[in-house]
Amino acid sequence: MFAVIVSAAVLAASQMGFDEAKALADRNEASLDRQTSAQLVAAQGKALHEAVAACARPDADVLPFTVVLSLNGDGSTQASWLRGTTSLAKCVRNRLADTGLAGRWTTPFYTSFEVSFDRN
Repeated sequence: MFAVIVSAAVLAASQMGFDEAKALADRNEASLDRQTSAQLVAAQGKALHEAVAACARPDADVLPFTVVLSLNGDGSTQASWLRGTTSLAKCVRNRLADTGLAGRWTTPFYTSFEVSFDRN
């Protein structure tokens, strides 16, 4: 029975579009208490730093992009979405999806990474 519920949740997440997933992430993040929000920001910062470091190339196209993750309770990734088309964006999304986000999260927990680079 549990496997059927998990399979249904994964199927529903995979059929969801970017805009819906981003809206869920915004709602999830806004509902956190201060301490949990601080833990989320720290975990996001660490994960994003590691993903960008692994994906960065001197000639990378640094257009802004957004990644949304749906996390399982253990921080592993259930599903991911990307708004962006550059190689850097795709690589970062794949790295974030592969590693998930350290912590314990309500299931499913949606979170987003809005990435832009200062060109100055």
